[in-house]
Amino acid sequence: MHALPLPQAGQLLLLTAPHPFLKQAIPPLLAQLALSGGLRILDGGNSFQAHAVTRCLRRQTMDVRRTLEDIQIARAFTCYQVLSLLEQTPCGGTPTFGLELLTTFADESVNYRERKRLLEHCIAHLQRLSQAAPVAISASTPAPGAPSDWLRRLEARVDRVWKLEPPTHAHPIRLL
Repeated sequence: MHALPLPQAGQLLLLTAPHPFLKQAIPPLLAQLALSGGLRILDGGNSFQAHAVTRCLRRQTMDVRRTLEDIQIARAFTCYQVLSLLEQTPCGGTPTFGLELLTTFADESVNYRERKRLLEHCIAHLQRLSQAAPVAISASTPAPGAPSDWLRRLEARVDRVWKLEPPTHAHPIRLL
């Protein structure tokens, strides 16, 4: 697997991929970001894989414990909690990674118009955070349970979109 692009300060990066591939691709990126001096993870899909990130860190540093201590994790299980996390997240030099934030917007007990309003506020906060430090977010394609236009809405508001695809396996060549 190729190294993923690191987000830069001043830009909001969105990584999309089918869920199984995204699950495999994210831990090395998180490890790389953590090694740059700290990382804030906002986990919206309860998808942070501590063991996978630790394995990636072991390949890159002898001081795994210190690097893990520099990772801050906050989890949100509802779209209201995502907005609250983002509102409380201060701007600063710490890179931020939002894992599967769209999954929290699949809650049909919150009406569509309210979820749409909350999503717009969340995007504005992600943009605010990206002005001071790198910010990246991930979204599975399709986003589980989220309305199909929400990913397009998110793509339209970020600075860069990386659509990751699993490698296609070449078919064996037949000689006869």
